[in-house]
Amino acid sequence: MTATGIQAGSEELVPGPDSAYDLVICHDDRIVFHDHYPSPAFRLRMCAQLLTASDVVLGAIDASAANEVHELYQSSSGQWESAPDSVVNAIAKLCRRWGVQVYVSTTRKKTEVPAALYSVITEYGPGQTVAEHFTSREARRASLIERADMFFSSRGSIPERVLADEQRLAALVGAFLMPATVLLTEAVLDEADGHYKPSGRPLPIL
Repeated sequence: MTATGIQAGSEELVPGPDSAYDLVICHDDRIVFHDHYPSPAFRLRMCAQLLTASDVVLGAIDASAANEVHELYQSSSGQWESAPDSVVNAIAKLCRRWGVQVYVSTTRKKTEVPAALYSVITEYGPGQTVAEHFTSREARRASLIERADMFFSSRGSIPERVLADEQRLAALVGAFLMPATVLLTEAVLDEADGHYKPSGRPLPIL
């Protein structure tokens, strides 16, 4: 039996947080182990250890069989880093005779991050800054309305002309919090380095 589920070109994938390197070990077609690792090479090392020095397949692989797996692993040391999945395939073929199946899969994990951050920075004084970040301008506006409403005896008392302008909303909040300073900032995600960078100069709300 060969290891299955390896995507084409998986050996060329660069190990990193965006990749998942899974290892599945079955005995008599029943999953007895499943985990994922940070790199194909690390997955190979764990595969060899699990098959030769653990109880994962206890009763299927005895001392003699474990020695065969160990010898195959050691004889393939030149491929541990360059072609680790090829070594896993060879081990999987060997393990077939004992009713043990080994599978690997390499998949890309897509981490969803907002393309932009809309922030409200409130500076109450030296060393007293509170930053609130939102994934949309609408969410930031809703938060500003909620903060401003707190200062009125009844909700819904904010003038329409203020509700329609985010800058005026922030100015209203700042007026209630004087002498605090309120800043509205925006940052966009730089996909090249994964960091957020200001999309413009933050302006104080006067």
